[in-house]
Amino acid sequence: MAPDGAAYFTDSNQPRIWRVAQGTGGAWQASLWLDATGTIPVVLPGFNLGGIVATPNGRYLLVSQGTTGKLWRIDLATKAVVPVDLGPTSIVNADGIVLRGHRLWVVQNFTRQISELKLEGDWDSGKLVSVTPTPPNRTFTTAKIAKGHLLVVDSQFGFAPPFAAEDRVVVIDLP
Repeated sequence: MAPDGAAYFTDSNQPRIWRVAQGTGGAWQASLWLDATGTIPVVLPGFNLGGIVATPNGRYLLVSQGTTGKLWRIDLATKAVVPVDLGPTSIVNADGIVLRGHRLWVVQNFTRQISELKLEGDWDSGKLVSVTPTPPNRTFTTAKIAKGHLLVVDSQFGFAPPFAAEDRVVVIDLP
């Protein structure tokens, strides 16, 4: 949820962002908010835009792109799209992302790891802090922070469901 009260979500096949907000009469409506074709390269086949979060200051959206391993910063006021400089770090297979202050956790589904990044300044650059491997028989796709823990969801892509439904959310302690 962004400061304007809207929710934003990505298109995993194209570089597009959708906005869900209350329209006239109070009904919720989804509309195409940004088509970044030409700015964000599309790589097919594969997942393109994935995780999306608003920065704490309410100025930007951060969006992960799994096929290229890049992170993008989008200005909510101007819709300007810029790559976040992560140096040599690639976040290939990025799916869900979680932001707390300037710390970003990137759930990298088929890479089977969660990368923690420390973003700098205006969320325009960052450095890798740590990598937490995830089990080879699980495919984590998204996450949320709750009471100092990272809750990750196992979507079980490519595996027969060996886990009960209640075992699909895994708790990881945060520093």
